[in-house]
Amino acid sequence: MSHLTDPVYNVLKTLVELYNKENAPIKSRDIANSLKIHEGYVRNMLSILKSMGLVVSKAGPHGGYVPTTKALDVLSRQTFSVPIVSMGNVIGYALDVTIIGLLSERPYALMRVVGDLSGYMEKEVRVGPLPSGVVIVGKIIKAELESLVEISSIVSLPRAPVKSIMTPNPITARPEDSVEEYVKYFVEKRFRGIPVVDEQTKPVGLLMASKVMEALANCILKAKVRDLMARNPPTIHEDEDLHEAVRLMISSGIGRLLVVDSEDRLVGIVTRTDILSKIATLEQLV
Repeated sequence: MSHLTDPVYNVLKTLVELYNKENAPIKSRDIANSLKIHEGYVRNMLSILKSMGLVVSKAGPHGGYVPTTKALDVLSRQTFSVPIVSMGNVIGYALDVTIIGLLSERPYALMRVVGDLSGYMEKEVRVGPLPSGVVIVGKIIKAELESLVEISSIVSLPRAPVKSIMTPNPITARPEDSVEEYVKYFVEKRFRGIPVVDEQTKPVGLLMASKVMEALANCILKAKVRDLMARNPPTIHEDEDLHEAVRLMISSGIGRLLVVDSEDRLVGIVTRTDILSKIATLEQLV
C-alpha cells in the first residue's frame, strides 16, 4: 500500500470524520466545504484514494463516498517520495526529508533514499520539490540508506496560481476521433499526452504517447481515441496554488495535470517540466 501525502491524507481523514458523524455516504462538496478547498481538487484526491482501495463510491441521489476498512490502517502513514536530480537526471528518490540546523552556518538535509547515490558523493544535487513546494540544492556528503546533503540553498515556489505557468489552449482530441489524426503530434512534436474533451470541452480522458506507440507497434491503425485514452484524467482548477499542483503530482505519481475553470472546462495543461523550469529560474536568483 502506498503511503499518503498531506493532500490525500487530509481528504481521507475528513471523509472518515464526516462518515463517522453522519453514518452515510459523503459528498465531495461536503469534504471541500470542510477543508475550504475547490471541489474539483477533492474529486482528484478521491479518485486517487479509490484507485488505492481506500474509498468506494455509491451512486444515486443519496450516494457519495464511503471509506473502506483499509482506510483506518493507513491514515497514520505519512511518507512521500521526491526526486533527487543531478545534471538533469533523476538519480534516486528521497523519503522523509528533514532539514537540520537551518539557522546554522552549515544546514543539512537528512533523508532516507531509494536508489544508489554512492557515485555522486560531493556532487551537487537538487532534492524536490517537496510537497511544501520547497527545493533543496546542495552536495551529497553521505550516500547510504540514510543520506546527508549539505545545503547550499533552499528555493521555494512562490504562491501563484497554476494558470500563471500553464500552457493555455492545448491541442485536444475527441473520443470519437481516429488515433491516426494525432500520431504526428507524438512523433514530430514529441507530445507525451493529449487531453481528450467532450462537446462542452470538459476533460474526459488523456491520450498518452505510450499507448499510441503500442497501438502502432501492434498495427492497430484504426483505433478510436476512446479505445486508448486513460479515463478520469487528473485535473486541477486554474486558480489553485502551484504548491497544490506539486502535491497532486507527488501524491499520484503523475507528470501532468489538466487545468480547468470554474465550470470544469479545459483551459490549459501544466506539467512537471513547467514547474521544474520555474524552479530553475528561481535558483538562478539565489
